[in-house]
Amino acid sequence: MIGSAVSDPMLVAEVVARVGRAAAGWAIEAGQAMAARRNAHGISDVRYVHFRPRRSYEALALSAVVSLSGDHTPPAALRSEFSALVREAVPRGVSVDVGLQGVQLFHSDFLGRLFDWCGAHLPPESQAEGMRQMSADLFEGMAALSALMAQEFAVTRDRWLAGTAAARQEMVRDILAGREVDRDRAMSRLSYDLTVHHLALIAWSDTEVAGGADELADAATRLLTTLGCSSVLLVPTGTAKLWAWGGRVSGPPPAPGPDRRSAPRDQGLPPHLRVALGRPGYALAGFRRSHEQALAAELAGRVGRSPGPVYDYERLELPILLNADPVAAAEFVTRVLGPLAADDPAMAELRSTLSAYLDDDRAVSAVAERLHIAKNTVLYRVKKAEQLRGRPVKEGRLAVHAALNFVEVFGPPSQRPD
Repeated sequence: MIGSAVSDPMLVAEVVARVGRAAAGWAIEAGQAMAARRNAHGISDVRYVHFRPRRSYEALALSAVVSLSGDHTPPAALRSEFSALVREAVPRGVSVDVGLQGVQLFHSDFLGRLFDWCGAHLPPESQAEGMRQMSADLFEGMAALSALMAQEFAVTRDRWLAGTAAARQEMVRDILAGREVDRDRAMSRLSYDLTVHHLALIAWSDTEVAGGADELADAATRLLTTLGCSSVLLVPTGTAKLWAWGGRVSGPPPAPGPDRRSAPRDQGLPPHLRVALGRPGYALAGFRRSHEQALAAELAGRVGRSPGPVYDYERLELPILLNADPVAAAEFVTRVLGPLAADDPAMAELRSTLSAYLDDDRAVSAVAERLHIAKNTVLYRVKKAEQLRGRPVKEGRLAVHAALNFVEVFGPPSQRPD
């Protein structure tokens, strides 16, 4: 498991030196398993999505096994790991309470794994004492980790708040939260006209690269300018994420329209960059609303199946609105599509053909040309889909189209996290 570690190699090497390869490997495996479980069942709020659970859980697990050896001093290399995580968290408005809650959640999960290990490897007569000692050592280790995290948050936040970028972001957060702001003062601080039409954009990177912040800024500026915006506001929220707005005086920037077939505006985007767009909005209210829509499109892009790299709220609006109640959405999709909602290649092929058939207003020739298949194949697949549903596609056509769009964006209900 040592070779699969995503933590700082210096941290891994230090832990191996202090507790051995076997214990360090077990910690890495446990941390990765807990992170996978958290991804499947954890918080879905957008601000948590990019908080690197695998790397943070792995680092915490490595530190925890050191504590179990009786040495409650966190590894020296852990501070650099915490510093990197906190530098990403603070600009996003994530508080120290969130970081400490993460340590508490890890403590609970890790303790459960330790007890399972005791039950499997210790003689029955030694289990109670083993669990007691491990609980005491782990408690001391987690207290030291919590103190280290609180210190890193305090230092990083103080530095960040001292910067001009922080002042701009605080002003933007006040506007987004609907707080009372002096409009002229805000426009002066932001160097951006808030009285015009706005188009909000969120850009992020799937991987960290050198010069990533500049790359995000260049991509956002280029895309907003291409869309006809005459002014641009850029607000970095970390080294791998950026909020942006484009302004236009003469009228709203062009929206893409709901047609999912129109070409995505991804020209020039590097392969590791992703962009989410809201709809155009006017003045302060439109500034806020367009950003809220971009956030929703970002979440759909991160957790859904839409290929990207550009996620337009305009195109994704109906699936996003349905997903506001995931349980009801799953019930709706299952009821409307029946067996077609299953997650297997045959059903996916039928769904794709049926979706194109409805997109093109049941024009078989257009569908055949679009999918590069024979017209008879289109007819066969549509008929097969109707047989599986037990009724013609023209019955409840709008519901069928909505359910197909939802599955295309968020995946079949059976594959979605609880």
